[in-house]
Amino acid sequence: MKGHFKNILCVLNDTHKQDEVVAQAIHIAKNHQAELTIMLALEALPPNANMIMQSFSYLESSNTMGAAANDWLQDQIAGWSRQYPMSGVVCVGHSFVDIISKVVNDEHDLVIKLSESAFVERLFNSDDMHLFRKCPCPVWVIHRGQTDQYKNVVAAIDLNYHYPAHEVSVRKKLNLDILRYSAQIALLEFAQLHIVHVFDAVPENILRDGFISVDEDAMERDLAKIHLERENELERLLFELQKELKPGVLEYLQPHAHLVHGYPRREISATAKSLGADAIVMGTISRLGVPGFIMGGTAEETIQHLKCAVIGIKPEGFITPVNTKKKAVK
Repeated sequence: MKGHFKNILCVLNDTHKQDEVVAQAIHIAKNHQAELTIMLALEALPPNANMIMQSFSYLESSNTMGAAANDWLQDQIAGWSRQYPMSGVVCVGHSFVDIISKVVNDEHDLVIKLSESAFVERLFNSDDMHLFRKCPCPVWVIHRGQTDQYKNVVAAIDLNYHYPAHEVSVRKKLNLDILRYSAQIALLEFAQLHIVHVFDAVPENILRDGFISVDEDAMERDLAKIHLERENELERLLFELQKELKPGVLEYLQPHAHLVHGYPRREISATAKSLGADAIVMGTISRLGVPGFIMGGTAEETIQHLKCAVIGIKPEGFITPVNTKKKAVK
């Protein structure tokens, strides 16, 4: 069943206070009995580095940095391995490309890393976003100081199936995958599972700007119909999940459903915050059925406002747009 990890890649972007992300990776690897690799991913020196560091050639500086980084990592792994067996690898290049290449070439099924941004209001910087957009396996991004055992796990799903038939099929599979991963995390963390779906009858910006007039009574009736439609879709989705789980597991989880009327880009993160979410599982691309399609505005804006761990997953059949053939990490 999806949601069970076998080959985890824990990414470090520097050597500063990395114990907590490694501890979280060890925690997850132990729960899943998975292989664990620690990857120190460093950006290459700029091409004009030899002009700045006049006492060294560019090549010597680059090689020295790689060797020193490898020595540091092996030193750290000697200590971390007392808690759980792991291997280590250093790459010096273009971080997110090297990470994705490692995932593809070594068949990792989870990437876990710390958010790189230090700004509270913008928790995920461009490298994190690149991974959410382009990494083919789930990406689990956490924050410093938020690596304790989770109490509340949120599955953010989109039950709007008013799309072409081929796209609806992909959306339904992605929703089920989101529930699979969320259920596994909630079970292993002994956490409460929340299922969140935000729906809107008429986009808020159209109403606010007065582009159309709306009969309030008719809109309330439409909202009631949509609410019932989404309730029924969620019930079908949970029935599919129940068939995959062992008897009694879904009853043990007792997932709490939250069907919220509002603007998805705002209400998903607001609802997660109100629930005290420690982690949220969500799809990280918008229009589906297109291999390699980049992450959509709703997902990206939602992630920017979240203050909990985010586990971003792709739909079945997603193909990374990154060229991994020439970037294999060994």
